[in-house]
Amino acid sequence: MKKNFFDYNHDTIKKSLKKCNIKKNDCVYVSGNLLNLGRCKIENFKKIPELLFKVIVEIIGKKGTIIVPAHTFYLANTNKTFDIKNSKSISGSFSNFILKQKKVVRQDHPFSSSAAIGKKAKYICNDNTNHVYGPNSPFERMIKLNTKFLSLGLPVNLNCSQVHHAELIMNVPYRYHKRFIQKIKKKDKIYKKEYYMFVIKEKYLDLKRNKNKVIFKNFNNREKIFKSKLGANFIYSYSIKKFFQRNKELLKKDIFCWVGKKLN
Repeated sequence: MKKNFFDYNHDTIKKSLKKCNIKKNDCVYVSGNLLNLGRCKIENFKKIPELLFKVIVEIIGKKGTIIVPAHTFYLANTNKTFDIKNSKSISGSFSNFILKQKKVVRQDHPFSSSAAIGKKAKYICNDNTNHVYGPNSPFERMIKLNTKFLSLGLPVNLNCSQVHHAELIMNVPYRYHKRFIQKIKKKDKIYKKEYYMFVIKEKYLDLKRNKNKVIFKNFNNREKIFKSKLGANFIYSYSIKKFFQRNKELLKKDIFCWVGKKLN
């Protein structure tokens, strides 16, 4: 029978991850869209996140750590409670698979949390700031651990929320810290807490942006972005630490590089 070009399986996932420089003991921040990879050779497609998790763990080992976005933006501006254990993520099937694991650690931010499993999970996602980015955020700690970003089936310029960490550190003029008071459920207790989102100022909401093209042109000219074929698409990886450093340098030269043009 002729092999389907778009099929992928355990072995091809492992091969592709290794080509993307994923190694033993790594911390890996995983995001993307598994549907874009096409058909997986597995009896139950609902088991794809579990298969991916298994293969990543085979490579990074017991001392490695997997981190995922676990966004719940649908709770913003509502009276609903953010349940750290049970609130579903809108960040995809792999994110929700990680959230169901017994040893997962989830940041307590009600709209834009990160979740992690592995050796450094508690360090990354416990006792964080009440902001998404900045000092004591998961992103700052991932940078300190030299975490690798892994994008599944999405070009990196379309999948890089970590760019906002550099924007916050450099205090870009087109964003501000929006304050929220939200109910949180943690260890069977419900309480209210203050949180912040680093959002675009209202007058710029309809602004057409450049989809991070300037940022990634600068980064790709100086650092390595790994790319490997998997199924019907590609996976990509790079150093979050190097990405942050290059973004800071670029923002010093052009504070509007994320936007693509100077703003009034």
